[in-house]
Amino acid sequence: MINAYFIGSFLCLAALYMTAATGVSLCLKNGEFNLGGEGQIYAGGFICAIILNATTTLPPPVSMLLALCGAMGVPAILTVISAALKLFKNISFLLSSFIISSAVIPLTDGLISGPFRGSSAHLLATNFIQKNVRFASIMKPSPFNGYFFAAILICIGMWYVINKTKFGKQICLFGTSPAFASYTGFSEKQITISTAAISGALHGLTGAAAVCGSYYTCHLGFYAGMGWNAFAVAMIAKANPLLVIPAGLFMALLITTATRIATMNNFDFDISMLIQAIVIFVIAIPFTVKKIHGGKK
Repeated sequence: MINAYFIGSFLCLAALYMTAATGVSLCLKNGEFNLGGEGQIYAGGFICAIILNATTTLPPPVSMLLALCGAMGVPAILTVISAALKLFKNISFLLSSFIISSAVIPLTDGLISGPFRGSSAHLLATNFIQKNVRFASIMKPSPFNGYFFAAILICIGMWYVINKTKFGKQICLFGTSPAFASYTGFSEKQITISTAAISGALHGLTGAAAVCGSYYTCHLGFYAGMGWNAFAVAMIAKANPLLVIPAGLFMALLITTATRIATMNNFDFDISMLIQAIVIFVIAIPFTVKKIHGGKK
């Protein structure tokens, strides 16, 4: 049965996918694959929750600003490390971003289970954030909040940057022909590091939005599937930030509906992960076929 809570949850999840997928799209435009989305989202949410709980005596706007800066800054640093490894050590950005993310996830798990575990004895999570720093619901009793519209603005803004600015043109040129872009005098270091940092920051913002708008705490494994689904959204949209909006809505509707069906019918397996695998497989088929035919030629 479709109700206000279902619709609100679906739109909240779509907003998270849109934000992270926009970060993925930026890297794709530059010819790189950021596979560290899961760890970056997790780190962003964790940092956000910790800062909000540590600054309860400050005015809410100041506390929120510090939390967002931390949540976006740490994942940005993680992706910049991957960019630096590519530039100075010729290590694959795709591989290093995935490995760093794989290291961040258990580290965050340990911090949540240990020194930063909240007072609740039945939940592996940080303390719940104060009500005055939560995104206010505008469709009660659902968690739907104004961040959904902010996510749409992020997609539109990134589309403008990519298609209408000099910086965006340089990104696309490096993604199409790195050698030609270097010959024209564009700085590969500047473009690679900038796109990596923005991509990581958007993933971190996704984690912060999940904490402030949906969960109100950073619990163990809240990121699960979110980064890969966002990657699938970016691939469906062909790295076009405007198309990320309908693609994000489509993916969120699939996952929310699948989760609801699994809950109501007591499925003993994660049907949402099955749908995620099918979507990614279908998306990958055209790229695989193209590569095979290209190799034969």
